Amino acid sequence: MNRPKAKARPRNKPFDDQERQYLCGLDAVDACTEKRITWNRAFIAYAIKELVRGCAPSDIFRRAGCGPEVIGSKRIERCAARWRKKLEKQQEQEKHDEQES
Repeated sequence: MNRPKAKARPRNKPFDDQERQYLCGLDAVDACTEKRITWNRAFIAYAIKELVRGCAPSDIFRRAGCGPEVIGSKRIERCAARWRKKLEKQQEQEKHDEQES
């Protein structure tokens, strides 16, 4: 049975007190201000593993309690892109270090 898709949060809308309190209560979040979320390192590592496995970024964030309807699809997209880039950089560095030894 198909359920209606939840509407994503509008871009650049500041988080209100209630939203910040909710986000700060999640295991995936270390801190949250009106405009910025500080993600827990364990969540970032988990998200990277899931991205490598081919999971959709929105599904990863939704399982953590902060899907696009909570934090916005663009924020999820940018986090996933940033973390993928970080992983690629680490892999390049490891490859380079391995070649030097």
